[in-house]
Amino acid sequence: MELFKAAKEAMAMRSKLSEIGKKLKAKVIDVEYKGIKIQVNARNEFLSLNIPEDLLKEKKEKIEKNILSAFEEAGKKAQNIMTEEAKKLTGRAKIPGL
Repeated sequence: MELFKAAKEAMAMRSKLSEIGKKLKAKVIDVEYKGIKIQVNARNEFLSLNIPEDLLKEKKEKIEKNILSAFEEAGKKAQNIMTEEAKKLTGRAKIPGL
């Protein structure tokens, strides 16, 4: 009987994880860093990148540094939202990978 209960709980958790994934994919985050615009969803999937023309006139190293910083900021915001959404849907239970 315990095996049946465990299987039922696993199926419920799988359903919750699927729900979390759908919500995170639908939640789009816009980030702007020194004119660079990045759009990412809360699953940390990058959707778009816009680099202003004036930045492209800068030195290559500066452009690369600014782009990496913009991606880092977008990734952090996505991770924070992912963590909060997972906590809401799981009742604060710790799920590996979320």
